[in-house]
Amino acid sequence: MGLRETITAASDPTAAMHRVLEAALVLVPSAGGAAVELCAGPDQYVYAATAGFLAGDLGTEVPRDGSLSGLAVESATTQRCDDTNSDPRVDRQVCGALGIASMICVPLIRAHTTVGVLKVASATTACFDAADEAVLGELAEFVAVVIGAAVELSSVTAKLLDAGNQQRVAVGALRSGSVDAVRHARHSFVADVIQPGAVVDANARTRIERTLADGGLMMAVQPVFSLPDHAVVEVEALARFTGPPERTPDLWFAEAAAVGLGLELELLAVERALELLPRLPPSVRLAVNAGPSTFCAGALVEMLRDTDADRVVVELTEHVDIEDYPALHRACLALRDLGTKVAIDDTGNGFASLSLILEVGPEIIKLDRRLTAGIDLDPIRRALASALVTFGNDTAAEVVAEGIETEGELQTLTELGIARGQGFYLARPGTLEDVLPLLARAGPDAVP
Repeated sequence: MGLRETITAASDPTAAMHRVLEAALVLVPSAGGAAVELCAGPDQYVYAATAGFLAGDLGTEVPRDGSLSGLAVESATTQRCDDTNSDPRVDRQVCGALGIASMICVPLIRAHTTVGVLKVASATTACFDAADEAVLGELAEFVAVVIGAAVELSSVTAKLLDAGNQQRVAVGALRSGSVDAVRHARHSFVADVIQPGAVVDANARTRIERTLADGGLMMAVQPVFSLPDHAVVEVEALARFTGPPERTPDLWFAEAAAVGLGLELELLAVERALELLPRLPPSVRLAVNAGPSTFCAGALVEMLRDTDADRVVVELTEHVDIEDYPALHRACLALRDLGTKVAIDDTGNGFASLSLILEVGPEIIKLDRRLTAGIDLDPIRRALASALVTFGNDTAAEVVAEGIETEGELQTLTELGIARGQGFYLARPGTLEDVLPLLARAGPDAVP
């Protein structure tokens, strides 16, 4: 690795932390979510990197006092909680909001100072053991090194610049007899070394453009079941990227959005998903995901015109950045004119999704995993889910529960009157070939 690549890699601790979190989810199979929390003052920690079911919680604040994170930092020892509902060491409010039932917090120690924690979490209790703690201990050492390297590199590069790097580059350019060369040399040095984000952005754009050109993504599907009779009524199409780098789809889409190619990548995913529709039984719907820009794009409607659009569900995701509600309303009308149903994804994951239901009046309301996780043990979750079922009944909206992972959750959701559901307990995502045997159970009257 050359000097520029070394500096770039070390100067991007966020990317490195994301890689570690993805590794943590692989090495600790019981974990469903992971986070790096860094000290943000004397009294709190902040989620600086997240993955898994915590991926949407970047920036979450955790208090020092009365939290397992605070105890791990103060004691400089690994702390494990098997049940957040009964463990007095944890912040139950934060854990309840994030759907954390058990977790491990490993301190991040740099130069004899604890700067934060590496955390893995699960939505079910008693998931972890001593072996998991040992694995996370090794990963935590790496995270601490990455953070330290980034801080030290920032100081070193500043000193190098002050010591005359910029002057030497300028002198070399002056010897070539070009003032413009001086300016270009300085600009290149700052952009490529002192501000490595410029290099990272260029590499990211190249990577996304290559994916768009080569079609470097495939589609997995996850069945949605009728809970009363366990027949498949729908499959949700999920993008899977062939890489490199190997990472979760949300990071691919986030990177594409950051370099101005988010719409193009989402439309490619929709296009690949629609190719599966002719292979599905006539009674089974196909659900595709779309962020606000894609949802409102005329290109999405044009894609659907050439399909059995009345068998397609468009799930609106990432609600918080919607700014043009008139465009959203026009998009809903255009989709419904084709017979396509509109779903609001991640309902229960904050106020934005609930507010959006009032704006859109969706045909389908999808309950977020944070709401369904442990719903059999939590009366507050049951009360909110029950209210949404009543709302759905009153507005003729179908309610679908996401993230069903236990028999208890399934039974409780069924008792609440939720007729549709998906999750690992029912069927994991796979290729269309993987789920075709399940689709054979779809009856002719499966779609209402």
